[in-house]
Amino acid sequence: MIRKATLDDLDCIYKIALASFETPWAKASLEAEFYNEHANIYVYEHENEIRAYIITWLIADEAELLTIAVDEGWRNKGIGKSLINYMKELYGNKVIWHLEVACSNKSAIHLYKSYGFEINSIITNYYGTGKDAYRMLLCPNLSIKTGETNVGR
Repeated sequence: MIRKATLDDLDCIYKIALASFETPWAKASLEAEFYNEHANIYVYEHENEIRAYIITWLIADEAELLTIAVDEGWRNKGIGKSLINYMKELYGNKVIWHLEVACSNKSAIHLYKSYGFEINSIITNYYGTGKDAYRMLLCPNLSIKTGETNVGR
């Protein structure tokens, strides 16, 4: 079941983040999103246990997928796709989406491409020295130009 997250879910979200990312968000950063008027945080829950989460922002007609993670034992079961589908349905089909993803994260890149996201640019050193990111966009009825940015995180 997908539901809106509450602050009571923070510890579970943080635990999944720690297990999912080489450089996970700080717990305080995750907590701050609960107070951000543009943020939407949803969790996937199975048998009263949180198995995944997604954090997005929606500002006007632009959505940013900030982070998504699935508990290690629950990956490759379509849960990440379910969360993305839920958010896309919630926001509607006229929203321009963007995200950043590590160039080395092949499974995530494959997932995003399956939704029609296209690589727009490379952000050098986004995740630290030598750890670049792709900026990916999903633009309804728009063509995308590619380029490179040299902005560190």
